[in-house]
This record gives sequence, structure tokens and C-alpha cells, in this order.
Amino acid sequence: MTVDEGHHSVHKPGLLPTVLHPDVAKVFDALDGSGLPWLLVRGEHDLARPSGDVDILVAREQLPGLDHLMAGIGFRRVLASGHGSHRFYFAYAGPDDLWLKLDFVSDISFGPYQQWRTALASGCLSRRVRNGPFWLPDPADQAWLQLLHLVLDKGEVRPERVGIASRAASAASTGDVIAQFLDRRVGPGAAGQLLNVVRAGRFDQVPAMAARMRSAWTMSAQRRPSLLAVANRAQRLLTPRLRGRAPVVGVMAPDGAGKTTLLRSLGPAVPLPSSYVYMGMWGAGPWDAWLSRIPGGRLGKKVFRLVRGGLAARYHSLRGRVVLMDRVAYDAVLPGSTDNSVLGRITNAMAFYLVPDPDVLLVLDAPGEVMFARKGEHSAEILEGRRQAYLQLADSLPQARVLDAVQPQDEVQRQATDIVWRHTSPGPASAPEAGHAGPVELNLHLWRLLDWRFLLPVVQPRSLGYGGDMGRDMVAALHLLDPGAARIGAARTEADRIEAECQSAAAGDFDVVLLSAPDVRLFEEAAAVVEPGGWVCAQVSRSLLRSSGPRTVGGWKRVFERKGFSDVAVYWHAPNLERTARIVPVASATAVRDTLSLQEAIRFRRSKVAIARLALALRLFEAAIPEGTVMGRRGDGRNGDDLH
Repeated sequence: MTVDEGHHSVHKPGLLPTVLHPDVAKVFDALDGSGLPWLLVRGEHDLARPSGDVDILVAREQLPGLDHLMAGIGFRRVLASGHGSHRFYFAYAGPDDLWLKLDFVSDISFGPYQQWRTALASGCLSRRVRNGPFWLPDPADQAWLQLLHLVLDKGEVRPERVGIASRAASAASTGDVIAQFLDRRVGPGAAGQLLNVVRAGRFDQVPAMAARMRSAWTMSAQRRPSLLAVANRAQRLLTPRLRGRAPVVGVMAPDGAGKTTLLRSLGPAVPLPSSYVYMGMWGAGPWDAWLSRIPGGRLGKKVFRLVRGGLAARYHSLRGRVVLMDRVAYDAVLPGSTDNSVLGRITNAMAFYLVPDPDVLLVLDAPGEVMFARKGEHSAEILEGRRQAYLQLADSLPQARVLDAVQPQDEVQRQATDIVWRHTSPGPASAPEAGHAGPVELNLHLWRLLDWRFLLPVVQPRSLGYGGDMGRDMVAALHLLDPGAARIGAARTEADRIEAECQSAAAGDFDVVLLSAPDVRLFEEAAAVVEPGGWVCAQVSRSLLRSSGPRTVGGWKRVFERKGFSDVAVYWHAPNLERTARIVPVASATAVRDTLSLQEAIRFRRSKVAIARLALALRLFEAAIPEGTVMGRRGDGRNGDDLH
């Protein structure tokens, strides 16, 4: 295997050179490493820069670990109901400005709603053939799968597909395995008739033949394909979503920098589920003339937009859609925007309470004269002053990223897409941005993920276990701390299972176990494998929508105590686990108050700080903090109360 200009190029006798995009090569390598059969269904000549889906057939045994396997190489799954066995994964290759989409199936089904199901998958996998860096179906299988895809899925052979259909018909015969299956399912001689029509070039007859084949298949099937089609079609009304809460992306800039243009272009450009939310509280509307004649009318409009926009942003984020938010609550604290009246202070507090904090804040930067030339509003001097205010605000917000808005729109969009993807990506799919992270910075970043270790009295763990939602960065950091660190919990891939068996045979019990976003079952497993006197450290978050298990950080403290752990302590990660500025012992009211004062000064969250202070006074702060670490020391006995 030779590498040419960043792509894998494979040369074998009798085969044309195969050029792979490097991220596609990672997918094939990961699938090979799983030890389970797989094959590329079609599109083997479009892998250097795939223009469509990369269609892959895998064994059903691959499915339980597929999400974990793909996340390990930087692909994130988009959940889409009503598509049969299809699973969709996406990744963004920033240097190429290319979105990659993987379409995995474990069953071979046909029809626009996967209603005509077959049992052909296992046979196709058993007859697969190697083609350099990937596997392909047996040539006869590939020919028939292509023909049935065109006839049953598409219902016709379009002019641009004529060559593909003709080549497939030349390679197929009536004695092939799939041809015999088609005769049994549709009727004797159906395979031969299809080959005759395609070989003779009578493509105008394909739609009628497709209708007859579909009807015959429906009549012969034990399960009614029409009912399956209705069920799948109904499920597709549930729009695709990401698993868990999706990030909120906000954009700030003075008028003329291109906020709305950027967000409107990001929606179609990013194939992840997303929703656009406009938060402009004082923007012009069709009812302004009427509202201005009503006392408090404009204020009521501002409050209405706050409630509507804030609820919409939270709803879409919880539904797994990336929220593209035009304007954010921070606009209210900029010079010239502050309203010190009683109503102004109330509505600003409402804005910070109702509107979610952006996980990523894009600040567009352009000189005042450029923004004035674009829109002709205000003056270049006023716009320049606002520009400096936005840049000063961005310096105080850790999630802010400044983009040069003078660049061409395509380049601004590419950089914004790359930032959004880096925040959404399950792992580092590509190298760090140039100029942002060299080897020293990467090592500091990995070591930064180990701040929790300073909470423990253990100077150096003798044996370290970990489990839960661990990204690649965290796992790498743990192995810096203990090269023999081992994952606990059910193995999710064959490779994980073999590794876990080897490690458990050598490692025995652990003196420290770190858990990230665990459930109760995983916590119980950690409690069982940590040695007496050892420590379990759990990074947890508040979620009132959780169906089972503790819903608050304080609830996790009680789980530790019921299990018999001693020295249980709770630490608040302020502002959150991902952007920790302080790790605060909740038992210290002084440390909590000092941190709240800092939060109020830096993050402009006066309403939330007031609520947090009230919770502290009522001794409910453990239930109020959004994210934190709970740790405890295991006693000598292994039994504890039932946690279910």
C-alpha cells in the first residue's frame, strides 16, 4: 500500500489503482480490525472524494459496537427512524471542505421504504471478494444488486444509469443465486425477462416491469410489504436527530458583518439535523405600528420573542438538532445596549435565564468601514466602536471563536463549519488546526483532562479503571497517567471484548475507577471491581428528563452513600465539565459564594447566580449544579442497598 498526496493508493495485479480519501481508509481499516465481515455495496470508483453515500453492508453482529467503532475514528451517527436497517454516520474533512456520509445496512431490502425484505445479506457476505483495501460483493451478486436497486428502488433506468445497467446485465446470468431467489419471490422466469429487457436496451419497458415485480413480490410475501411501507413512512415523520443534546451555535457581530448570511448558509451546508432560531428582540415586525400605540406593547413583543426563541432553542437542542441562533443574550450587556431601567433589568435577566448559553459562539470581525460599506447603517465610527466591544466580550467568553469576516463568504463558512464540527464530533477525526495546537499544547490538553486526580488522596493510582462516555482524548490522557488503564463495563466491539479479557486476567481489582456519565448499572460494576479502600470518581450531570437513575448531582451522592461508600464528596465544575475554570467543593459555602461572584462578573448570568445563591441558602445546591464530580471510598464490605 502506498500513500499519494494524503490518499491511500493501492496497486494489485489486474486491478486499477484504488484511491481512497484518508477518512474513508480509516473506516475500512476499522471494519477490518473488528474481525467481522463487511463489504462495499457500490461506488468503488468514487472513494477519493465521495460525491454521495458510501454504502456498506455489515454483519448483524457488528451493530452493537458500530456506534463506538465509528466514533473512535471521528464519525457521528445521525438517528433516522423508518429506514429499515440503515444507519447513517457523518464526518467533516475540513481541509477538503468535504462532508462524508456512511450508509451502513445489515439487511438487504428493496423499495423506497425498504418494504421488500430479503435474507440475502449473509450469503453476500460469505461470497465477498477482496479488492485491494476493501471487500466487494461477488461479481454476480454485485450485478444483481445493482439491477434490483435500479428496478425496485428507483423504478426506472435513467439515461445517466444506462451504462451501469448494461454492464450489470452483461455480468449477470439466470443461474446466479440472487437470480434464483428473484424467480422464487416474483415468479419463474422473472430474472430472465429482466435481463432480456436490459440487454436489448428496452429501458422504456422497465417501469412497467418494475410495477409487475413489485406487485408479485407483495402478493407472495408472508409479511405485507405495504404495511411495512406505511409504518416506515410514518416513522420518517420523526425528523433525524443526534443522540443526546445537540450544541447551540450562536453568532454575534455588528450589523453588516454577515451574521444572518452565515447562519442561513450553514443550515444547508451542514448535513447534520439543525434548526435556525432568530433571537432579535427589537427587530422590526409587521405589528410595530399597532404595538407602538399600546402602553408596554413593544416591551411585550420583546418578552414574547424571548420566551418563543428561548423555548425553541432549548426544544431543538433537546431533540438532537444543532441550533443555529442568530443573536444571543450577551448582546444585552454591550455598550449602548444596556437598559438600566427596572423593566430593562428584568427583561435582560429573563434573556439570560430563558435563552440557553451557546456552546459555540462565533464572533464575526470586520472593520467599521467595511460593515458600513455593506449595509450603510449607522456610521463607520459607530460600527468600529461596536466591533471593539464585541472583541472585548469575546475575550471573556471561553466558547467564543473570532472569525475574520472580511474573507470571502465561502471561506468564512468553511471555517465556521469546521468549528461547529469540531464541537459536535465524537472524536478527533483530523489533525488540529494549524497554529492552534502543537505537540506541547496537545500534551497540556490531555493532562488538563486529568484535573479530577487532584481531588483524590491517592498520589499515583496503582491500577486505574474507567468506563462510560469516554472520548479518545480522555482515554489517551488516562493512559498517560497509567499505561495499564483498563475499561470496565460491557465490551461494545469484538476488539474491546478481547482487550477486556486480556486486561482483566492481568489487572485484577482497581484502586481508582473513573466514570463519565454513568448509569446505575455501570456504577454498580465499578463498585464491584474497585478494591476495599479504593476510590470511585464519577463525572455526572443534572438531567431532569432521565428515565431512570439519579437526576441530579446530589442524587448521585446518595447513590454512593447507599452503596456503602464513605468520605463521599461533591465537586462543582464551574461553569461545566467541558470548560472547567474551577473545581469547587460543594461542602464549602465560602468557595461556592466566591465562584458565584466570579460567574456573575464574567458570564453575565445574574439571574442564574441569584437562583444558585438561593439554592445554597436552602441547602439544595447539590441538586442545582448542572455538572460535577462525585467521589467516594469503598468500604470493606461489598454489599450495599439495592439501587434499582
